[in-house]
Amino acid sequence: MDQPHANHGDKTMHGDNILKGGKLYYDIPVGILCLESLFPKPRGHMRNPLTYSFPTVTRVLRGVDIPRLLFNPTPDLIEPFIRAAKELEADGVQAITGSCGFMARFQDQIASELTVPVFLSSLLQLPLVRLMHGPKATVGVLTASRQALTEAHFANCATPMDAVRIRGMEGKPEFWETIIEGKRHDFDMDRLEAEIVGTAADFAREEALDALVLECTDLSAFSRPIQQATGLPVYDINSLVEYAHYAVCRKAY
Repeated sequence: MDQPHANHGDKTMHGDNILKGGKLYYDIPVGILCLESLFPKPRGHMRNPLTYSFPTVTRVLRGVDIPRLLFNPTPDLIEPFIRAAKELEADGVQAITGSCGFMARFQDQIASELTVPVFLSSLLQLPLVRLMHGPKATVGVLTASRQALTEAHFANCATPMDAVRIRGMEGKPEFWETIIEGKRHDFDMDRLEAEIVGTAADFAREEALDALVLECTDLSAFSRPIQQATGLPVYDINSLVEYAHYAVCRKAY
């Protein structure tokens, strides 16, 4: 991997190549703010270290789980996110993302507290997707919970909620019982894939979608079969992480 310039110090007037210390991490392009969860993270999930071709580091927010963020986001919930984001920046990561698309509610607040790029939700791609596909295109958002996704999430991503079609994973037991409710920690991968891909395919057909954005990071492991079933461009947290990596860790040409 080409080495990012940010962590390699400056040459002095004498020509010495000084590598600056004081950081916990070096050559780590992306740090990930993570909710507390125990379900599997298969390859393709952003918390699986084999998903990307570059290193990442995770920071789990103990005591903050998916139901807490989705269904009980009290004002004080922002504090552990800001604290963990600042810690990751101080430790040396070059950009910060999040393990749940519903972190979009904190995008503006956390980005304003840091100097490194912050991109907490795949929904941040919506303005670009709209520009790329044109004003007449029908853009869909597949989310973990249609009920929990609000206008505030979209406002923090510079997109009106009514500019997209939305469908949630409510009523899909393998997904809901493991990822949302945490009733058990093991996946039946065949059932889970069938639920996710089937929901995406139905959504794309019924709404005549031109592009699909996966809000939920737990859907990304199935992005390829989703694309195969729908025939659509599929945007998710992984496409955004890859984009940010290119921005903070340019290769030599």
